[in-house]
Amino acid sequence: MPQSPVQSKPFERGLGTKELRSGCVLQIPLRDKDSVKPESVPKNLLVVGAGGIGTQLVELLVAGLRRVNLAGNVTLMDADIVEEGNLGHQKYSRDDIGEAKVACLANRLDDETSALRVRGVVENLRTADQLQNADLVMVCVDRPEPRRLVHGLDVPWMDVRCSGDGWLVLSSQSPPALLERMTPDHEPASCQVEGALEAGNLEFGFAVAAAIGAQWALQQWRGKPSPVQSMGSITYGALGFPEVSA
Repeated sequence: MPQSPVQSKPFERGLGTKELRSGCVLQIPLRDKDSVKPESVPKNLLVVGAGGIGTQLVELLVAGLRRVNLAGNVTLMDADIVEEGNLGHQKYSRDDIGEAKVACLANRLDDETSALRVRGVVENLRTADQLQNADLVMVCVDRPEPRRLVHGLDVPWMDVRCSGDGWLVLSSQSPPALLERMTPDHEPASCQVEGALEAGNLEFGFAVAAAIGAQWALQQWRGKPSPVQSMGSITYGALGFPEVSA
């Protein structure tokens, strides 16, 4: 029986193509780390949040990583279930309603014959312990507490946000004072402006945010320059960040 793509432990370290297919976990020996290209080393990416941004981002990224033959693991973390109100701006169908979001995504995107595996962890991010063993982290939830946990990591991360047709992206290379300024306490909110869907409107800031996030992750995988931070509106264009003291 193939192993279920939904797991309780988020990460498996150092998985090569043969080991992934057999379900075994082996460390990949690196005799000379300076001679190994960054993209040749499998990486573990954790994506926190499987809503409007997270679902679009993962579908773009998984297809892209496989197209350029990059190996590793993409783990999706979210405890939410699919509801009818999620349809349209999140990558789910009516058949998914009532199921765990990450289970639906992992079942659709995982491929046991691929060197890139996709797993689901049906839980919300509450403690730093849940982030252990991640090489890269993307946080795509609209709550300040998980964002701050990610901001405290020593590994590369990206914080991807949206509201209506706008997006905001911060990263581990953003100034600490800006991170604090842009991460105040607030109540969770949808990526769609309140009342927009009921009024017959749907905006696509989440898609722009997802594209930037996918670009960041793929270039990080390759060890190449990646986006640092960005804020803007599809309607009004690029927006500037507030000035902060160092």
